[in-house]
Amino acid sequence: MGSVMLLDTSSLMYRAFFALPQSMTDAAGNPVNAVHGYLDMTARLFATYAPDRVTHVLDDDYRPAERVQAIPEYKAARPPDPESLPPQFDLLDSALAALGAEIAAAPGWEADDAIASLCTAADGGDRVDIVTGDRDMLALVRDAEPVVRVLFTVKGVSELKVFDEAAVAASYGVPPARYGEFAMLRGDPSDGLPGVPGVGAKTAARLIAAYPSIAALLDDADAHPPKLAQRLTESRAYLAAAARVVPMRRDVRVELRHGERDEDGLRQLAESGGLGGPIRRLTEAIGRE
Repeated sequence: MGSVMLLDTSSLMYRAFFALPQSMTDAAGNPVNAVHGYLDMTARLFATYAPDRVTHVLDDDYRPAERVQAIPEYKAARPPDPESLPPQFDLLDSALAALGAEIAAAPGWEADDAIASLCTAADGGDRVDIVTGDRDMLALVRDAEPVVRVLFTVKGVSELKVFDEAAVAASYGVPPARYGEFAMLRGDPSDGLPGVPGVGAKTAARLIAAYPSIAALLDDADAHPPKLAQRLTESRAYLAAAARVVPMRRDVRVELRHGERDEDGLRQLAESGGLGGPIRRLTEAIGRE
């Protein structure tokens, strides 16, 4: 059985950016804190889990047209990136390429969709670990082969909560396969998903447990107390749209890039990019001298 680790790169970069000071700069004075932290997190993951394969998965479009068409508010309220963060993604790309890393993205789609598609294509004997701070990926967890776990970032990657099927059920009261429906009912303001008014996590879990699908729940809406019945009925259009937005696509085309290790490039990044320490630690962690 092989061990595959999929890194939700955007999620980890954001965490690194806000965890480390922007006083970490390159020779020109540009902040490199997010890249510094990301490479160190990757080194820690290699050292702790010794995966056979690591793939760095990027968003190609964090607001795919199909999702925005269904719910125009999808992720529209998210604040813009801090000014010094986007250029660091270009620096990270250069560093990963020089390290010979594998980078993945699905044209027109989010990292979630690329990760879901990679999990779907995984060999039956693989164990796939997804490292992310995005709870939506709990819908991918499965104990059957290929085994898929989510390593959820609690405190960077120094503290990870490991989610298998039992852990998802214990934390949210639903099986992973139905986490998406749970999210649709509860809502997620950060993604522009209002949810069903008055339905929180506990009620959403109870409704998921009582019905085999959202469609069955809506067909039986009148069986619930009048206020909840009314809210469910009035949310039919939203739930139909959310069914096009919330589930991750598991069939998108994923483009993989494999860099070739470039010692000269690494030396330049170490010297002018202010990344000497992280590059050294990551190189040591993956067993290259």
